[in-house]
Order: sequence, then C-alpha cells, then structure tokens
Amino acid sequence: MTNAARLQEYWETTYECPTTHFDIEQPDEWIAAIEMRGGIRGEVLDAGCGPGRTALYLGGLGYSVLGVDLSHGAIARAQRKAAEQGNTAQFRQADLCSLDGHEGRFETVVDIGCFHSLHPDDRGRYTESLHRVCKPGSVIYLRAFSETNVRKENYPRDKCLPALREEEIRQAFGANGWAVWDLQEQEIPILVSGGRIVRAFCWFGELYYA
Repeated sequence: MTNAARLQEYWETTYECPTTHFDIEQPDEWIAAIEMRGGIRGEVLDAGCGPGRTALYLGGLGYSVLGVDLSHGAIARAQRKAAEQGNTAQFRQADLCSLDGHEGRFETVVDIGCFHSLHPDDRGRYTESLHRVCKPGSVIYLRAFSETNVRKENYPRDKCLPALREEEIRQAFGANGWAVWDLQEQEIPILVSGGRIVRAFCWFGELYYA
C-alpha cells in the first residue's frame, strides 16, 4: 500500500463519523486575520480542505476558492455544506502530491494541517505540485504541528499529532521553488479528536513563490 493510500484510508475512516472536530462553522482566527489585512488574493487553493471550513469561509466572502482533499468523504461533506449555504466554493477529491489540471492558477494557498500529515517521502512531491499549480508571486499560508510538542508533559502522543522540525519545512519548500519569508512557532489551543482541547506548538509560515 502506498503512503497516499494509507493516508486516504485513515481519513476515509475519520469521515465515516457523522461529525468530527474538523466540522467547525466559525472561521479559523488566523485565516480571518490574514483576510482582514488583505493577505488573500486571486484564486485560492485550500490544501487539505477537509469538510470545507476555510474554503467555505473565503467563498462566502466572494473569493474564488477550490478546496482539495484526499478523502472522498470529506469532499462530499464540504460539497453538501456548500449547496446548503449557496456558497460558491468548489471542491475536488485529489492527491495534492500530484494535482493536475490547474497549472499556474492559484495566487493563495492555505494549508492548515495538510503538509504535516504527509509521509516524509511525499513532502517534496507536495511542494513541487503546489509550485506547479501556483502563479509567480503567490503565497502559501502554512500551519503545522511542531516537534516541540513531543517534549511537553501530558501531551497526547498519537498519530494525529505530527511533529515537524523547522529545517524539515525549510528543506521541503526551499528545494522546490518556495522562499520562506516568515516561519514562527507559537503555542495555541487546539481541538483534537474526542473533543479535547490541548495547548500545542505550531509553526506559522508565509512562503512565497521564488
């Protein structure tokens, strides 16, 4: 079984549940702040969109958005929400490591938890794929779990909570045409499986098409 197939199997199982901790109606505060300062421009790719939280938020504001996810179940849920809301956001099931048919289309990419879910062997394919579908001057807004968490006492150590080092992010993106303009680690409250809220360290990054 390939890395992508294993990851897809995990997420299909996740979205067999009627509701998950990803089914949140309110926009992510970080993305809302970026939008307020004018950081969202052009066509938007919501990478690893899940049930559509960010794509639906930006679509509701009038942005042209495509949400892409590996899980058929997640995409079906996002499409259903869009239809119910009359939202213009579009959704597609696909492997973001080999995304085709959108060459040079996007100016903004939002990645909340997609990159950090990938097998290390697939990270380079992912960043190369994003570079192919983006326009020169485009930006990626990245949020990913940090390895700092594994050193915290009482931190839930399960496969849902990856742990990335700064150099892993810089290498994977820098090797495929992305310049890391800003990358900072912050501790924030995170809703995880089972309805638990934990304080977790995350990387917040802005990366530009070089």
